[in-house]
Amino acid sequence: MTNAWQQAQERADRQAEKGGMFVRLKNNGDKVVGAFCGDPYAKEVVWIGQKSEEYNPENPEHKGVRSSLRVSLNFFVPAESKMKVIEGSAQFFRSIVKVKEKYGLDNWLFEIERQGEANDPKTKYSILPEEKLTAETRAQIAKVELHDLGAIGNGEDDGDGGSAQSKASSPGPISEQEAQGIVERLKMLAKTDVTAFLAKFGVQRVRDMKSADVPAAQALLNDLDGGAQAEVDPFA
Repeated sequence: MTNAWQQAQERADRQAEKGGMFVRLKNNGDKVVGAFCGDPYAKEVVWIGQKSEEYNPENPEHKGVRSSLRVSLNFFVPAESKMKVIEGSAQFFRSIVKVKEKYGLDNWLFEIERQGEANDPKTKYSILPEEKLTAETRAQIAKVELHDLGAIGNGEDDGDGGSAQSKASSPGPISEQEAQGIVERLKMLAKTDVTAFLAKFGVQRVRDMKSADVPAAQALLNDLDGGAQAEVDPFA
């Protein structure tokens, strides 16, 4: 691919991300500033193949599959003058609750920052008050409608919170960084859980997995280890 084609593709990707419904924090240090609006929407999701679906006890494909919690909220981004959706895990939501209890959510803009590289299973998010809401920003928020969180699809992420818009995982073999992160987490599990993990993806070694399997692998690991990752102090 020539430089011109590559540059055009990169610009198209950036424009798509800017205009998407979901907040996207893909790389370490990525930030967004905005206001939480309305009530949260919580749902159980399960990984089927290479995508997640909202858990349905009547669906035969969901029988015996571990589910995990995802919570989404409306999030107004002043820089884009747009109401977006931010979605994350139970751990991410607990951090928001801590902020709500200390500061309240009605009077502040908050900065959310990603702490972790792409596909790092230890990715965390800090949530800090940025500045008080101005009359101008309140007027902007009043002019936009909240998204119907129960009617939209999942915003998948390669970390533990701060969602990205649903997308197909890249093809090809798992990267060394991805494999190493998964291996480190498997070392903390019982042998029976490790065996079950490998069997689910039809491999004998982590390095035999595909890159497309990484999101499902991370979701399964979160379930197997009880989501036991270090909590972020939102006020540090």
